[in-house]
Amino acid sequence: MADIPEPPRFFPSAALAARIPWAVEALSTPLNPAPESLYSMLGAPWPLLRMAYRLFYLSQPQGEALLSLALTAAREVLVADFKCAERNLELPCVAAAACLREICGARSTSFMRAGGLEGMVYRLGLTVSERHPLLGGAVVLLRLHAAR
Repeated sequence: MADIPEPPRFFPSAALAARIPWAVEALSTPLNPAPESLYSMLGAPWPLLRMAYRLFYLSQPQGEALLSLALTAAREVLVADFKCAERNLELPCVAAAACLREICGARSTSFMRAGGLEGMVYRLGLTVSERHPLLGGAVVLLRLHAAR
């Protein structure tokens, strides 16, 4: 896997991740493990991993490779990231999130043009067992596992 870049410098990922209503059983699991850590888990997959705001600034191939690797290193992955508006009521929050990404230096919009997190899940053929909208519909928390 090619080097995965760090999040945009001024993006408040830790503050936003702290506001995610993680499932109780997930609180002791790794959050945003590095690819090297994910590779080390391949022999004995974890039951659950967490990813928060780790995909939106990556290229489509990088993001899909990272999410696929996470789902190989764990049976389930809780992922919180940006999504496209699905209802008119979500449009203001999605626009505000786009401004936040732009201000923080995440200029790549390929993630959102490709459908955001929901688009990535669809392209990878993953199964969603839980879905929780966050931040007024600008973000979604998904419980994912690979379709078997």
